Amino acid sequence: MDSSQWKSKLPILRILLFSLSVVSLLIGAGGATAHYLGWPKPTPAPPPAPLPISGEWTPCASEMQQCNFSGTKQVRFGANGIYNYGTFTGGVLCANSSFGDPINGVVKHCDYADIIGPTPTPTPILIQTLCNRAHPIGWLLGMLFLLLALLPQPRELAASLKSLIGLKTAFFLFWILFFVVSHLWNFRTAAWNGDGLFDESANDLGYLKTNIIGHPYQAAWYHGIITRETLFHYYVWGFLKLFGFNILSYEAALFCIWLATFVFTLLLVDLFFRSYVVTSVTALVFNFLPFAFIYTFVGYRYPITTLFCVASVYFLHLGFRRASYFALSLGAIAAALCLASSIPGKQYMLALMTAAPVYAVFYWNSLKRTSLWSSLAVIVYSFLAAATPILFYIIFNWALYRYYEGTYLHQFFSAVRGTPAPNNLQYYLTGLWKSFFAPQYWSRLLFPDALPIPLPYYWLLVPGLVLALWQKRFEIVLMATLPVVGVFVSGGPAIEQRLLLAIPFWIILISFPLAGLLKLRRWPGLYIGLWGVAASILLSGLVPSIQYIYSKTTSPFAVGQFAQHQVAVSRFLKHVVAGQEHPGPPHLQRDEFNRIKGIADPPYDTFICQMDAYSIIHLFLHDYDDDKILSFCAGLPSSVVMTEQDVWDANKKAVLSYVPGNKDLKLIWEKDPKTERIIGKFQSLRRLGTEDTISYSFGGRVRSFYVLNIPNKNIGRFQRRVKALPATPAGPVSEVSSSDEDVATMFEGGKGTADGQFASPTGIAVDGNGDTFVADTGNGRIEKFSPNGKFVRIIGSKGNGHGQFSAPNGLAIDQAGNIYVAEAGNQRVQKLSPDGSFIAEWKGTQLGFYGPRRIAIGPDDSVYVVDQGHNQIVKFSSEGQVLAAWGGKGNGDGQFNDPTSVAVDPATNNVYVADPLNKRVQVFNENGNFLSKWPVPEWGGPAGFEDLVIDSQTGRLYASSVHMSTVLIFDLSGTRIGSLTPKPPDNLEGPSAVALFGRKLYVLNMYGNRVSAIDL
Repeated sequence: MDSSQWKSKLPILRILLFSLSVVSLLIGAGGATAHYLGWPKPTPAPPPAPLPISGEWTPCASEMQQCNFSGTKQVRFGANGIYNYGTFTGGVLCANSSFGDPINGVVKHCDYADIIGPTPTPTPILIQTLCNRAHPIGWLLGMLFLLLALLPQPRELAASLKSLIGLKTAFFLFWILFFVVSHLWNFRTAAWNGDGLFDESANDLGYLKTNIIGHPYQAAWYHGIITRETLFHYYVWGFLKLFGFNILSYEAALFCIWLATFVFTLLLVDLFFRSYVVTSVTALVFNFLPFAFIYTFVGYRYPITTLFCVASVYFLHLGFRRASYFALSLGAIAAALCLASSIPGKQYMLALMTAAPVYAVFYWNSLKRTSLWSSLAVIVYSFLAAATPILFYIIFNWALYRYYEGTYLHQFFSAVRGTPAPNNLQYYLTGLWKSFFAPQYWSRLLFPDALPIPLPYYWLLVPGLVLALWQKRFEIVLMATLPVVGVFVSGGPAIEQRLLLAIPFWIILISFPLAGLLKLRRWPGLYIGLWGVAASILLSGLVPSIQYIYSKTTSPFAVGQFAQHQVAVSRFLKHVVAGQEHPGPPHLQRDEFNRIKGIADPPYDTFICQMDAYSIIHLFLHDYDDDKILSFCAGLPSSVVMTEQDVWDANKKAVLSYVPGNKDLKLIWEKDPKTERIIGKFQSLRRLGTEDTISYSFGGRVRSFYVLNIPNKNIGRFQRRVKALPATPAGPVSEVSSSDEDVATMFEGGKGTADGQFASPTGIAVDGNGDTFVADTGNGRIEKFSPNGKFVRIIGSKGNGHGQFSAPNGLAIDQAGNIYVAEAGNQRVQKLSPDGSFIAEWKGTQLGFYGPRRIAIGPDDSVYVVDQGHNQIVKFSSEGQVLAAWGGKGNGDGQFNDPTSVAVDPATNNVYVADPLNKRVQVFNENGNFLSKWPVPEWGGPAGFEDLVIDSQTGRLYASSVHMSTVLIFDLSGTRIGSLTPKPPDNLEGPSAVALFGRKLYVLNMYGNRVSAIDL
């Protein structure tokens, strides 16, 4: 086809369609650029301060990894207690590009948590939405318009369709039917009967639910340690939407992929050799190759790469043979989709880039033809059009895209350079040998007792390799060998996924000598003899292969990686989580990967510890917050990777981290020697709830579970008892009396005069040991609590003597543990020893005190007291000597209007004063010289008991007021950062004082008569 013919085939309509293809791809490229430059921004830019959260922070990713979750969560990014925060939906890349850099030079991580109250909803950004949609739409339209532009003329198209009516079509339909029937052979008793699932397949399905559904289109996502391409997941999603989110629908999708691969392999053999005999033998070998047969239903994303690779080779050969730009375009598009479908697709790109210059050398004269360059232009443009999404992902995520393989290559080249044993070059050679020739090799996960290529087939495969090179089929040779090189470089693990791409090309190589035998018909004796040898070779490989496959179809448990029991336990426990406390036997359901419809929300939350399922149970419980439910065993199967101590620690951590709401709590352990003692320990707490046992039978195995139901009213007591359990499951359970069990805590408090109860408390402080002191203002006393909040003792009583109090208000503790108490009723400050004994009293300046309020201790143990009635701050030495006083009534700089609190930054000695009726905070140096001020518009109500505390580690100031239900956060220059509230069901009820210890902020609730603790 010369240049004039090419132009004649492009009338105005074709030019228009081609132009539309270019425009569409430009739109798609623009959308992809905007998507990645603005990604991830499913919500507004991350706020600099945290929102109030419910429950504990859940670790989700290390730096430069994808943090995935369901729904909208608050995510923090940082290390060593220093974080930046953001709100995201579905997931976010744990990187500086998403959050900014909160702390330089440190490896950071991400945690996520649920948000209290209404979830922040972003203001829709029209341009971003359009760009996200333009990305895939432009890509699809670009390919569609291109194919329409290159579509054969109607007459040619009709002739092509008419040619399908004939013997060859019937021949291929026969083999398609043969493939279908043979793969449904003993289906009910085979491992792939709809009741088994490969763990990695479950991981891919979970990835679909987490990263694909509900997200803007993206060609790949970084997931764990690997970039996972998404093309396969979009394909599977379509099957699941049509036929149900279940294992059988998933296997049907995989079956169609492998059937199409089978068909394109036969088409390619037919294109090469035009022989029904060779194609039929190829069909038999392919169909009954154990590796290929078992992987028909295993799937995950690698088989689709094999399909696109074989389809690409077929269409490229067809296009060059028939001078069809349409076929060449299809071949190039399939090549691009091969690259975009999984990591092995890069091997096909390498094969094409290697074969192209080799072909150029052997067919040098062809390079002079314009038609060849036109064909190459069609191929290049078609490839770029189809590869646009993955190419843009690579451009914007290059480091992530190459990370996984880069690790393997680095280790391999280290071995080549002489790395000592065990990971020397011998390790790689041994791994390669075992992969292909070891009778038992567990790295072949799905067929450890079968070889990838049955040994007799090598008698045809090796000559086929030579013949393919002789006939210049370089791409066939490369695709048959490059995956083998991949296995060698990786050292042997994950053999199947690396070799899947080679299967069709091994089969094609076997067909080369068979086709060669057909040319020996002129020598009948030799012809018959060699075909007899070939037939015996084929039968010696084919018969054992069929017998092996048959043996794997006689029992659902014959292929262990089709985890039948893991699916059964996941199906059973999902119904318990959903609200069916005693479900029936596990069985296939139409939408078993999704939340069960028609069942009311259960009245309980569930924790589960089961023996063997991992990715599969996470998949089945995905819509019920699988991470939380399975945290009871750290998200892992108890019997596989956990010790008894690991299970015990995870059990206790999950219970103690649980934040009670309005639901009961259901704890489930699978009965097993590893959990026997653990169950026994928790049974000692059964009087706080009720016991139950649930079980089911599947595949001749009965699995039983111990259930402990804790009613909502007893969850707090249950958690206290769990906290008191021994550090190991072997330790003794201490006898706890009911009085010990119900020891009052400052977090429960309550209005009254009993131990641990309060009457409008207004002051709080924490000593160096973590013990908390509360000024019980109405009861005229100080109460001391242990670091875990338990009541310890009462200090003082109501009165005006030494060690007695009248309206104790402010509290502070110096480095030696001495306690300072400001009394509004007795107009004094008392200094007490750490045990509460009286040391001294201070009356203030010559004016005396008039309503002393808060107290702060400087880094040099100087004492600052708010003298509210005199509108001044008084500075004392630790011995009570007045060192300075400043202030006066007014609203000018350095003046106050009923100041309520004072705080000192130990790093700078700057003094911060709450001036609430002037609605501001003022800052002074240690001598009282005014430095700055900033507004606090929320302040200004009467008797607000506003308080301040400084976190010098993060440079933040926390400010409270009884008129507010939150604690305000500022940096030390006055910039508002955000606000805090405790985790529900806790809430602030008249916060009258704040104190800081470690990474907790303690807030005293004057109206609620209790203390709230907020994790920072």
